[in-house]
Amino acid sequence: MPSAAEEYLRNQLTSFEINQNATAALATVYHRRLGRRLWARLAEQGTPPGGPDGWRRLTWLHPSVVRMVTVGPVDAGALGAGTYTVVGGPARPPLEHLPERDGVPWLEESVRYLEHDIRAVDDAQSLTLSRRLARSARPHVDQAVEVLARVWPAAAREFRTLVRSIVYVDGTVFRSATVEQTYGAIYAAPRSLGSVAAAFEMLLHETGHHALYLRNSFGPFVLNGAALASHPLRPDPRPIFGVLHSAHVLARMATGLHRWTAEADAPDEAHERRERALGNLAQSLDILDRQAEWTAQGADYFTDLRACADSLRAA
Repeated sequence: MPSAAEEYLRNQLTSFEINQNATAALATVYHRRLGRRLWARLAEQGTPPGGPDGWRRLTWLHPSVVRMVTVGPVDAGALGAGTYTVVGGPARPPLEHLPERDGVPWLEESVRYLEHDIRAVDDAQSLTLSRRLARSARPHVDQAVEVLARVWPAAAREFRTLVRSIVYVDGTVFRSATVEQTYGAIYAAPRSLGSVAAAFEMLLHETGHHALYLRNSFGPFVLNGAALASHPLRPDPRPIFGVLHSAHVLARMATGLHRWTAEADAPDEAHERRERALGNLAQSLDILDRQAEWTAQGADYFTDLRACADSLRAA
């Protein structure tokens, strides 16, 4: 029989709703799993920080360190101050707006990975890190964070729990992305930053990807995740796992925009984006209903997601 703590965390894994304490607990477990792998490799190069069991005190890892663990290579010399913290250590640092300077290897390598992925849709596409965009778009992002904290405090806290960095890139087709190998980083381009409403939607979208990656790190929701299907957010066929992600993030977007549009002075753009998100969500859910083969955990999650969509349509 599962313990009360295990049941509490399982309920969060299979729920669309945000429980901030459960999210923080799941994120800590996720980062400690990565930390254990990192410490094992660091032990081969010398004494890991805090001794061989130092990973047990981790509460988060910087996206560059996540990449070091998941992609490699592990370089003890590259672990500078601020890449990890321990329980009882300093508070989680402020959100990063990157790049702050040129010549950062993990950023350049991650953008090359994104460029390779987007060229599957548009082989003329190119992506470049943009310090100019990081400066010019930050006011929209900061205002969007303020709106999110006002209309959906739980989602704002989830964003700050899961996201460490926003990486600004220039690209004509690309909008935004989350890459599991650099968990904790959001990649954003001008098309997702042109207004406060656009930035608000982008934050919900990409934090939603982080939240679902976190849930699925504890077990899959679908049995046929590699089977191909189309969905509203991509013109090319994508795995069912991608359709599941589209449904999750669209539900987050629609929920946040619905809350914002309840305010009398919400911009027309927020209303328009809400309606578009609801329409795309309905399409994604229909695809999943027809084609997804669910695990027991996934079936519970999909029931909860359906209930969320039904409540939004009825509002």
